[in-house]
Amino acid sequence: MSRSTPEDEAFKRKVAEEFGRARERAEQQEWSFEDFLATLGITRAAFHKYMAQKAIPSLRVLHRAWRYWGVQLAYGDLGDRYIKAKKKDPRQMELQFPLGDISKEQVEVKRFSPKGETAVELLLRIDLSKSA
Repeated sequence: MSRSTPEDEAFKRKVAEEFGRARERAEQQEWSFEDFLATLGITRAAFHKYMAQKAIPSLRVLHRAWRYWGVQLAYGDLGDRYIKAKKKDPRQMELQFPLGDISKEQVEVKRFSPKGETAVELLLRIDLSKSA
């Protein structure tokens, strides 16, 4: 069993403070406790462990806390780099064109399907041969 360092204990204290403030913001916005936990992707037990300073959240949970509730915590040597955007997938191409040049008639939704628990795939067909 590994022992906690003073840095670990200080981080656990900061997590408890920040997660407590995030929960207060959620309550002010009338979020249920279950919905708040769902945004973090954690259980009640995990949340209570963080609040009791018994556990350190994963980077995934910290990223979600930042994304949904603005929680900003430096994570050891990583600092806040764990919240930076992911690199683009080299298999995907980014096309840029003014939306004003496209009408609703040119856009066709080909497929809309779930991809995992937190993502969907949207396949569009845009007919660029017609002018808007």
